Amino acid sequence: MSRFGAWLLAVCFFASGASYAGTACPNFFIAGKEPVLDASLTSRTTEVCHTEYVLFASGVTKGPLYSAEHLTADQVAGADSISRSGSWHQETGIPVADRSQSSDYTNSGYDRGHMTPAGDASTLTSEGETFSMANVVPQLHKLNAGEWEKIESYVRGLATQLGDVYVVTGPAFAADSVPTIGKDGVAVPAYTWKAVYEPGVGAAAFLCTNEEDYTCTVISMVDVKTMSGVDPFPSLSPSMKSNPIDLALP
Repeated sequence: MSRFGAWLLAVCFFASGASYAGTACPNFFIAGKEPVLDASLTSRTTEVCHTEYVLFASGVTKGPLYSAEHLTADQVAGADSISRSGSWHQETGIPVADRSQSSDYTNSGYDRGHMTPAGDASTLTSEGETFSMANVVPQLHKLNAGEWEKIESYVRGLATQLGDVYVVTGPAFAADSVPTIGKDGVAVPAYTWKAVYEPGVGAAAFLCTNEEDYTCTVISMVDVKTMSGVDPFPSLSPSMKSNPIDLALP
């Protein structure tokens, strides 16, 4: 069970809802295999396929458990050709009771931290889709506008250099008490992570603490699973999951 699992099980004991199985958008995943989640995370979950990414939303945390994309050099080139635009909106693809809204973040002390970044979108339409409230988590501004933004840019650079990469991004929560914001009770993660697979090479993830004096490190897929309860790339070999490739912290 993940560090977050015990807390989530306690919350889910009082929450109803069916578990999710399978993916409707395999094109975003290595070999078409979506991330595997600990059983403790699967209550009240909904997959939403967008044009250039897929999110997996939790009605318990009121945010994504992960957001995934197959980021290509052509997509990055398209992203470089458009201006940033978009407005925050509720995710209509999930039940009303499981949604967060922009006002939950107002005066909370936290940014609306994109998991799949707007800067990865190649068209104005797909960029607008990244402003779904189910694609964000509470993230401190110093991290969001600092190292996290640099990591996002670094991953776009990798996609340009290599032609394509697979990316899965998500939160990891504290093991016990999890703070919340807003009237919808949006869970605040202790960490955010971004896992990257370089085709034919291997994978690693950036992990950042969600605090003012944040730190960021590079970890393995095994570590991501331990921290978050999410196996980002289940089709990879045990060796690839245990041994992170070299990713340079920006």
